Amino acid sequence: MVLFAGIIIGLYGIYKIYKGYESQNWPTTEGKIIDSRLAGAKRIIGRRVFIKYEYFVEGNRYVSSQISYTLIIGDYSGSVEILREYPKGKTVTVHYDPDNLRDAVLKTEISGRISWLFILSVLAIILGLRGLRWQRF
Repeated sequence: MVLFAGIIIGLYGIYKIYKGYESQNWPTTEGKIIDSRLAGAKRIIGRRVFIKYEYFVEGNRYVSSQISYTLIIGDYSGSVEILREYPKGKTVTVHYDPDNLRDAVLKTEISGRISWLFILSVLAIILGLRGLRWQRF
């Protein structure tokens, strides 16, 4: 089970990095932040940033909450930083997938924090393989 989880986490990380690189070549349009807040638990721990924005392509309105494919916000201060960067009402540049106009992001750079998915994946795979080895005896 742990081995399977490690493989899934690794594939998920590869997908996220692929989409992150792909989004760097997407066309852009102007958008507007329509919601910007912390969501989740009432305590600091467990709260996460929620950004929602609208954009128009070919006369149609789209709404998304995807900031980036590789951005991982690990703590409260990171969430507050994103809130400051994207306050409600701000005009933003939206990168959208020309093949799927509903797929859009605000940031296209690849975050170094995505590497944690691979570290977690490798650890889970190692533990899973060790578990399989121990089961043989």
